[in-house]
Amino acid sequence: MKAVVRFGLTMALVAGLAASASAQTAAAQRTLTPTAPITYTGTVTEIDYNTRIVTTRGTYDGQLATFEVPASVPQATLQSVRVGDTVTITYQDSIGLRRKPAGEPPVDTVDPATRLRTATVTVTAIDQAARAITFTGASGRVYTRHVVDAANVGVLQTVAVGDRIDVSWYETMTIVRGAAAPMAAADDFRHRFTISALWGWDNQFSGKMIKAGAGTYNGTPIVFDETTYDDVYGRMGLFKAGIGYRLSPRSELTVNFVLSDSASEPVTVGRVGSANAPLAASFDDYSYWGVEVGQRFYFTRVRFTPFLGYYVGLNRFTEINGDFSAPATGSQAALTINDGEFYDPAWAFSFGPTGGVLIGLGPIEVMAQVELRYMGGLSDVDPLSQVGLKDINSESSRWSIPFLFGARVRF
Repeated sequence: MKAVVRFGLTMALVAGLAASASAQTAAAQRTLTPTAPITYTGTVTEIDYNTRIVTTRGTYDGQLATFEVPASVPQATLQSVRVGDTVTITYQDSIGLRRKPAGEPPVDTVDPATRLRTATVTVTAIDQAARAITFTGASGRVYTRHVVDAANVGVLQTVAVGDRIDVSWYETMTIVRGAAAPMAAADDFRHRFTISALWGWDNQFSGKMIKAGAGTYNGTPIVFDETTYDDVYGRMGLFKAGIGYRLSPRSELTVNFVLSDSASEPVTVGRVGSANAPLAASFDDYSYWGVEVGQRFYFTRVRFTPFLGYYVGLNRFTEINGDFSAPATGSQAALTINDGEFYDPAWAFSFGPTGGVLIGLGPIEVMAQVELRYMGGLSDVDPLSQVGLKDINSESSRWSIPFLFGARVRF
């Protein structure tokens, strides 16, 4: 009899604990604020009926997305979906966050009554502006969820990438075969125009304004030293104004008008005569305009959007002449050459890769961009050839790394 009583008490205690746990789970579920309904259309690329996991490729953004179909969707509905079908999925999810104390063992449970799932996960990305968190579960699957209620937003602000936390979430979902009305096209930026302006510094690391060489001028020997563009012009300014056209949510065609104009600094470029009198020069501006076409490829669509791209351009240079002078040294007379021809007007190609980031402020986006820039060589002139100095401007192509900053407006 005593054993029966003890067994009955034990079963009552277990039942009470189970009821209490279920009540706590339901209470926890009620404290989670669901997101607004989200509708997604895509083509099924993979489906596992046992685990109820569906993978799709988005109709509007072309990206893969994975859904764990909740128990609220009947198995018969799920079984009717096939790989290759276009489906429209409408869902709401709710999420709760809890910082996990050090040393506490991981959990991964699903309440059978409420379908509230609690799991220990690793944070892989956070977007505080969008109130979104991306995490990896024990199975290695990656999830992205949005936090709505203030309490969990507060926890989100204390979490860092790499942290292990406990996440509780549940979701409701409907799946309909076929495409819905194109509701997502309004915010995917497809076929949108932008106008941008960028300015910055064009930092050379290769290329010669003057290649070392020797010749004569009116019978007087002249030796030119190797001189870079930086020696003559310092850091050059570069301005770009352009138009962009979004070919897809992740790709944009760009056309830029390019302008650069940098004034010369007086510089010693060589020596004159047997006395080696210093030869000073002051050149015209390094000035050109051009047109570039290219593409940008965007990685995400959040407040901070990184991108990579490329460009190819054609540029028109103005002529570059110089005033040269060397002082009288001993019995050697002074030398003065005014407006001496050095480079003819020329067309030159430019090309290179580019990368940067957009910082969204509504329709206005702040831009920071870095490039690897090749600029083709300039045209030599006949007078230099006639005095044996043709080769001194034969290495005038240049490589540089421009750092540009600006903004663009999206229409």
